[in-house]
Amino acid sequence: MERRCVLNSWSKEEVKAVIRYEWARGVSGTEIHNHLVEFYRPGVMSKQMVRRWCRTFSDGRQQVEDIPRAGRTRTATTDANIGNVDDMIRANRRITIDEIAEKLGISHERAQNIIHDILRYRKVSARWVQRQLTSTHQEQRMAVSLEHLVRYHEDGNDFLFRIVTGDETTRQEIVLRVQLVLSLCSKDNDKPSLPMNLGS
Repeated sequence: MERRCVLNSWSKEEVKAVIRYEWARGVSGTEIHNHLVEFYRPGVMSKQMVRRWCRTFSDGRQQVEDIPRAGRTRTATTDANIGNVDDMIRANRRITIDEIAEKLGISHERAQNIIHDILRYRKVSARWVQRQLTSTHQEQRMAVSLEHLVRYHEDGNDFLFRIVTGDETTRQEIVLRVQLVLSLCSKDNDKPSLPMNLGS
């Protein structure tokens, strides 16, 4: 009995090499496609594309690797630009895609791709926020939630009236204001009467 298995992963070059081998043996494009589907899976490559590769090999092509295409290479989606975009958004959550594109000298589409697809930000109330929480953020939120639950069970509704809500931007604005007041006070040699611990 013949042993057969379905391959779960492959490269484009591997599939094209199989097509070239089968084509060299004189197998038709339809049969090659049927073999690919049988050993790889149905979505491996369309029948039309298999036939196109057979024609390409008939025309004399030897390589199975992609030939570099003419045209402009992608230079906008670099690690430096991705880092710059992330820094700009963290510094100003209300910055627009056009402002980012203009500052970096890249197209609107590239800036949008970096923001949405690579950094995974989205706009909420005209501010850029990360689309998903990291595992660290999830753990921190869970710890705070559990702490609040324990305090609620201990203090009841009185605890709820002591909660002050805000987002990270609000906290950053408070920190900046406190730093400004402290710098002004240090110039005047005054001692500020502000709370020094604003949380982390």
